[in-house]
Amino acid sequence: MIIAANWKMNPLPLAAASLFDDYCVEQRIMQAKSDVICFVPSCYFAMAAQYFSSPAVEWGAQNSFPKQSGAYTGELSAEMIKGFGGAWVLAGHSERRNLCGEIDSFIGQKLVASLKAGLKVILCVGEEKQQRQTGGQNDYVHSQLLAGLAAFCREPAEWQARNLPHLAIAYEPVWAIGTGLVAEIYQIDDMHSHIHSILSEQFSELAPVQMPPVLYGGSVKKENATSILGLENVGGALVGGASLSADGFAAIVSCADKVI
Repeated sequence: MIIAANWKMNPLPLAAASLFDDYCVEQRIMQAKSDVICFVPSCYFAMAAQYFSSPAVEWGAQNSFPKQSGAYTGELSAEMIKGFGGAWVLAGHSERRNLCGEIDSFIGQKLVASLKAGLKVILCVGEEKQQRQTGGQNDYVHSQLLAGLAAFCREPAEWQARNLPHLAIAYEPVWAIGTGLVAEIYQIDDMHSHIHSILSEQFSELAPVQMPPVLYGGSVKKENATSILGLENVGGALVGGASLSADGFAAIVSCADKVI
């Protein structure tokens, strides 16, 4: 079970040390049975390396660029993240897709470059409200997931088998991110089952390699965490707003530990 915090563009500098401190003194986080990850803004990498130096919490970046170095103003490479001690990176978050115009082929390049640099990756997928309302969510996520994995699947089978355990998928219905809306339990269960079937079909020739876990993200909080994380096909959660409180995030981690 993976419980990942995505701090997004938070907190402001004066509050950063306090939030790191709160995480590190929260025993429900530091002694969790679940795998805990914290995705921090790049300006806090040095602090993350200092505060999350124990194996209890891994940390990662919210974004990367698919080149090792070069004239790419404002970007950071997977090698830079790895060099600071980061272990993970997000790829394809809906806010990067919608606000920064990232397309599937570019996201796929980032995914492969990050894996080749030695990072683990959470690939995010999820439908907009329009697809959900018209019943096209399964087809949409199917196409989005395979497009995001296309560059991965062009690598040699041996490389795929070696790197598949370093990959996780996060299903985030866009209409439920930061809105307070949460997909119904049956909707979450159906989509996670759908994603698992896509992965199993796509990587059937790599068996018996374990398939990537599928996390749920979208207004996850302590009040709904147990019912979501208790679903058989849900392998964890990607937590946004609730992760800005160590107590709120720890409560979600505790819910995960109880259903393992």
